[in-house]
Parts: sequence; structure tokens; C-alpha cells
Amino acid sequence: MRNHHYALGAALLITLAMPWTLAAAADLNAPINMQAVQLQPQEQNGVRYVQGGIGQDEANALRKTPGYDLHVELSTGPGGEFESGANVDIYNAQGKPVLSVPDAGPLLYVQLPPGQYKVTGNAQGETRQQMVTVNGKTPATVNLNWR
Repeated sequence: MRNHHYALGAALLITLAMPWTLAAAADLNAPINMQAVQLQPQEQNGVRYVQGGIGQDEANALRKTPGYDLHVELSTGPGGEFESGANVDIYNAQGKPVLSVPDAGPLLYVQLPPGQYKVTGNAQGETRQQMVTVNGKTPATVNLNWR
């Protein structure tokens, strides 16, 4: 009986530590193999954006890319594993569409003027949304997770 409690406690500790472990695995100081990076800045309706993050090299390269005020991270499951292939739409405070990116992710960085925005993502037949304020000083981050 006592061993069962230890095993249960160990499993709980591992479960709680998992998100921190995944976050720590993203070593931004690790060398980047630029041959594995295929980031292509794009523009839609005057809004610049870049997306990607498939593989550790590309994710680290994107995280080091300056000049984007909104960072959208798409993930799935309780561990927050990267999710790509979502349709992401961004709306301004008046509800007007600002950007629509099909098959996005797992990271989407957008250059937006300061203001309030609603970010919606559709994946796996489910929609996630989050309100965000872009202040023009530090990048705002939106995490859309499908569990």
C-alpha cells in the first residue's frame, strides 16, 4: 500500500514538472543549424508576419527574430506539445479581420500596431480564442492550446 502512494506521488511530480521540462528544452542559446530553418516573412493586408517552428532549430530561430509585437503559440495536450496546421484569425477591437493564416504554426509572429485584438485558432474541429493587448513595447504572447 505504501509503495502505491510513492508511485502515485512520483507520477504526480512528473506530471507537474512536464511543462517546465518542455519549456526548458527550448534552449535559446543552443547553436542553430540554419539549413534546417525555412522562415519566410510574409505580408497580408499590410500586416507582416512569419510562421514556423517545425523542429528545434526553426523554433529557436523564430524566437530570436525581432520586430514582431504578437507571438502566437499553438499547442496540444496537457504537456503543451507544439501543434501546427491550425487556422488562425486575428481581429481588431472593432471586430474587423486583420490577418487570416491557414495552416499556421506552431509559432506565428505578427507585426501589429498597438491595440486590442482577438486571436482565434481552429484545429481538430475546435476553436480557441484569446483577447490580447499589443502595447508596441514588449511582445504580447497568446497561447492557444487544444487539450
